[in-house]
Amino acid sequence: MSTRRSRRRRSLTATLLVSAILVAGCSSAAVTAGTSVQAVGLAGDRADADVRFSQEMIPHHRQTIRLAGLVDGRSENPYVRGLAAKIKKDEAADIDLMSGWLRSWQAEVPAKGDHAAHDMPGMLSATQISSLERRSGSAFDKLWLSVLGKHLDSGVQMAQVVIALGRHRPTTRLAERMVTAQRAQIAEIGRKLA
Repeated sequence: MSTRRSRRRRSLTATLLVSAILVAGCSSAAVTAGTSVQAVGLAGDRADADVRFSQEMIPHHRQTIRLAGLVDGRSENPYVRGLAAKIKKDEAADIDLMSGWLRSWQAEVPAKGDHAAHDMPGMLSATQISSLERRSGSAFDKLWLSVLGKHLDSGVQMAQVVIALGRHRPTTRLAERMVTAQRAQIAEIGRKLA
């Protein structure tokens, strides 16, 4: 009886220890609780697709945040302003998360202002950005929503790739959440533009 309790206690302790590490975001070392337990987020739990996703999605998110930043002073539309504020908050949090994963894998975190990323599919061109910068009011709102919808759709496509090929469960969960949220935003944008 005491052996059974002891085993349960060790199993519970190991589970709680791994959970605490995951919650704390610690992903740089294995946990030892009798045997070595590898926490989700370590190099052994990821594929090249996971690394590539974070390295490509970070610049994509940064451009989405830049797009959201164009709303200030150009739009009075409550929907546009609310969506821009949500994008800034949500995508900044995603960038922090993905940057942490890349650092834990000792992979390069894309630098801010990295212009090589602008050649990736789905990224906005300088012409599109300057066209938005020259507009305001309802003309801005319409173009902004149209451009944002296309940009979000490219993010959905990127997320679908890592869902299919990735091994790092937190990355695939993030990608699944992005697909759900961005498809809903795209549908809502379509209704606003109709």
